[in-house]
Amino acid sequence: MTIQNTFQAGFLAAPHTIVVATDLVDLPDLLPHAIAQAKASDAALHIVHAIPSNKVFVPESGMVPAVDPIKMAQDTRNLMEELISQKIGEQGLHYTTEARHGNPSDVVADVTKETGAQRVIVSTHGRTGIKRMVLGSVARTILSRSKVPVCTIGPHCKAPSGTGVKSVLHPTSLGSDAEASAKLALDLAQYYRAKLTLLHVITPDSPIEPYLDPQYAFENLGFLLPQNSSYLNAMVHKRVVQGDKKEQILREAEAVHADLLVLGSHSASGSGQAAYSVVVSATCPVLSFPTPIQPEQPKHESKTDSVLA
Repeated sequence: MTIQNTFQAGFLAAPHTIVVATDLVDLPDLLPHAIAQAKASDAALHIVHAIPSNKVFVPESGMVPAVDPIKMAQDTRNLMEELISQKIGEQGLHYTTEARHGNPSDVVADVTKETGAQRVIVSTHGRTGIKRMVLGSVARTILSRSKVPVCTIGPHCKAPSGTGVKSVLHPTSLGSDAEASAKLALDLAQYYRAKLTLLHVITPDSPIEPYLDPQYAFENLGFLLPQNSSYLNAMVHKRVVQGDKKEQILREAEAVHADLLVLGSHSASGSGQAAYSVVVSATCPVLSFPTPIQPEQPKHESKTDSVLA
């Protein structure tokens, strides 16, 4: 199925299966968000823990198993059931648990493909000290490899409200993935009947004109919306601001009381430190997804009369 057809089917906005990748320590942080998202779309949860090889094999012994790997996996799954069953069972949700040996990002990729999941939820693993400003290597690798949207839960992420998603913020660079990522943000806002804010931040290192022109940027935000908006259930606002990208995105998220932040994944998993900082520092879940990188297309050159601020 093409990514366009997936959008039209609504599977990315309302997944029927969600993979939750856990190191077990982060379960208290992940479960409330996993439960809320599963309830919103009536999705099944597949909760998976990867057991790294170094916990099973001892290199000095010539890679001879130090423990029974089958027993370790079963013991881990039993522990997961103890931690999970009551909390999820009370919600009436369908779920499965799995403990599998291997590299965490490989395990998540394999399980996502095998289950046909349309979303992955993972912790950023930045909890204390300097790690609060660093996106965990597992989360980073999952973001860069995933074929489906990845929802990251950072150390500052607030517990989900009981009212569901009411406000979606989508920062966009107006780059090659702008149309696809905006479509996902709009689908999400439509599904939740939430307010959508499209945000573009003009930074000191933005490309030369016309990209430094707020009017130009504001108009191009409009081109991300469907021409016929009569069917929209979501209220859409467009914002163009200037300043530091991370600071402005986080400030806008607070201002609009965002329940969900949507990023294109090559922004979140690429080399941009601002995107990493947003993922780790956000007070709401951040949903990133893979988009095909297309050559930059020329933008329209007509202008509107005003820019909303």
